[in-house]
Amino acid sequence: MTPESLQRLFDSWTASAAGASAPNPLADDPRFKDPAWTGTPYGQLLLHWYQATSQTVQQIGHLGEALPPHQKQVWDFYVQYALDALSPSNFFLTNPQALVKAAETQGQSVLAGVTRLLADMQRNALPASSDTQAFTVGGNLATTVGAVVFQNEIFQLIQYQPLADKVHTSPILIVPPCVNKFYAFDLNEQKSFVKYLLEQGHNVFVMSWRNPHPGGSGQSWDDYVYDGVHKAVEMSCEIAGAARLNLLAWCIGGALSVSALAVMTPEEKKRVASATFLTTLVDYSDHGDIGIFVDAPQIASFEPRVRRKGVMPGQDLAKAMAMLHANDSIWHFWVNNYLLGEKIPPFDVLYWNSDTANVPGDLYQYYVENMYLHNRLREPCALSLRGRKVDVGNINMPCCVVSATEDHIVPWQTTLLTLDMVGGPCEFLLTEGGHVSGTVINHPARSRKSYWVNGPKTTDPQAWQAGAQKRQGSWWPEWCNWVAKTGGKLAPAPAQPGSEAWPALQAAPGSYVLEQVPQS
Repeated sequence: MTPESLQRLFDSWTASAAGASAPNPLADDPRFKDPAWTGTPYGQLLLHWYQATSQTVQQIGHLGEALPPHQKQVWDFYVQYALDALSPSNFFLTNPQALVKAAETQGQSVLAGVTRLLADMQRNALPASSDTQAFTVGGNLATTVGAVVFQNEIFQLIQYQPLADKVHTSPILIVPPCVNKFYAFDLNEQKSFVKYLLEQGHNVFVMSWRNPHPGGSGQSWDDYVYDGVHKAVEMSCEIAGAARLNLLAWCIGGALSVSALAVMTPEEKKRVASATFLTTLVDYSDHGDIGIFVDAPQIASFEPRVRRKGVMPGQDLAKAMAMLHANDSIWHFWVNNYLLGEKIPPFDVLYWNSDTANVPGDLYQYYVENMYLHNRLREPCALSLRGRKVDVGNINMPCCVVSATEDHIVPWQTTLLTLDMVGGPCEFLLTEGGHVSGTVINHPARSRKSYWVNGPKTTDPQAWQAGAQKRQGSWWPEWCNWVAKTGGKLAPAPAQPGSEAWPALQAAPGSYVLEQVPQS
């Protein structure tokens, strides 16, 4: 920082201190909404000083203007991240709300906060976003009745008990991300996508990926494609006694499924009546917010840690995602849990989000290098899996791409490009909301969202949305109408999960989702 910059910073702070009673734009910031900030001279002074500091730091941030676009994006991100981290709200002595709370509780808020902080430091964990004692997987989460009907070292296959007298003869197989646990699709009765599908007369199977132990997993992308997705398709059809099924895959589960479909032989593809890719990138030309962490130097610098551990730790992935929206995902809970000592409220979606899973190291490196860094999935035959060339144009069954308007992880404008890459007819459905809130958590009985459908055959986002029909409500019923076209005839529902050759092994949600695995 130049002497001139330091002088400007000092002058602005002095001016702020002199006029601390003047209005401050930070007063509308959620971090400073408590009256302790705007209603006391100390709080007002802190707000003005932070405002002046922010302006000065943003001026310093202009040094990044000369950088190439990606480097400038990274520079701007870390400048803002540092500015948010240094907010006076994040420190006890400069948070008047925390000081008032400590006085009112005679120090009990401080004791509660310090106790939590020490416990989280021992676990190397982020501040809790939900009361971890309020939920139990298989107790009040993931409670839809079903059974594990097949398992190998990579996944358990769960089949659910039908909720209709008759079901479509072609079952639905759900492929969740391997970076998160499957039960986002089955949180509770009011939010469960699985239960909704069962009520619509579908026979539902879900993959539950195994959570790999550090140093204990050598599985690769190839293994997850062949021994994962391919095997799940085969076993779902065999157990259901069906010639084919409808596949729905989400996020990285979608990338795995695209890879799996892209290497299937004509005979193998006969088992897949349709494929739905839920918030899934096939073209990685726009990485969304994740692009901050995706470049050759950052990937190379992190690779030794991944190789040494044998996994990408789930907590590392969670921390990276939280950094993208730090004020909401980190500092809000930091202040609430540690400085204010408030009770942590229960929230099932945030509990699921914090229930992290490791990813095999080889699989992670393959994914970030070949897809995010080099965008090879979209190039015909640029990749090879167990000797088979990967060609997305090989995917010639009916497809549906579902994306969300506020998804900062998988930009919907980029998923639209999938329409020109798959070889078969492809529909596009756009819903309001985010990566989870607009898609997996969108029950029709509770949804206040809208969605767009029946857009023109174009990969131009503005033209597609302008020509599409906007409808009120959840996208789930619309998709159910679409998938019913390849669902087959209605037949009597199976009496119970499994078959004579493949009896139930254990009750859902199965043991893999419950395994306690080190995350660091």
